[in-house]
Amino acid sequence: YNTTIMQELCGTNHVHMFAMGGTIDKDYPRLTSGYAFEFGDECAASRIMKSHPNLGVTFDVTSVCTKDSLDIEDNDREILVNALKTRFQKYGIGQKDQFSVFRVVVTHGTDTMIETALFVRSRLDEILPSSSGIVIAFTGATKPERFVDSDASFNLGCAVGATSICPPRSVVICMNGNYIPCERCVRGEESGLFELKS
Repeated sequence: YNTTIMQELCGTNHVHMFAMGGTIDKDYPRLTSGYAFEFGDECAASRIMKSHPNLGVTFDVTSVCTKDSLDIEDNDREILVNALKTRFQKYGIGQKDQFSVFRVVVTHGTDTMIETALFVRSRLDEILPSSSGIVIAFTGATKPERFVDSDASFNLGCAVGATSICPPRSVVICMNGNYIPCERCVRGEESGLFELKS
């Protein structure tokens, strides 16, 4: 991207998406003898967004890694932070107040989504100076996006919407029809749902 293109992409109607793998991105095995799900060539977020031509937002999708969330390590989280920093600081974005709130969606496996969101939140001032607005929404799916009964499209839509209404500097978890600040989010032991910490 050059500076002009980046400035156009950072309006409030543009959503920057970063994919970290997880169930949402898993696909049917390509080998006839395969039995385990694999990661496909295209991120689920890209397929979902392309399938809705009447969106009121533009978007771009960056693949950071393709891992099951149980395999995500701090090194992978560091790569995500660096990708965010590069996106918003490479061309001086974040140094001026000429832009509105930057909208970011991260797709991620559900098992360690909260841990990654907290990691990113702890590094927010490195990604963008405190004077700049940004909302980062983490989401994923309990079934691969390729499944007819997957919750992927619903969750991604909720996450995109959340980036337009959450307070600036928020890092939230968007799952099960709710958005919850990551620092107040827990996973229900029995239900598996993402819930507000009591």
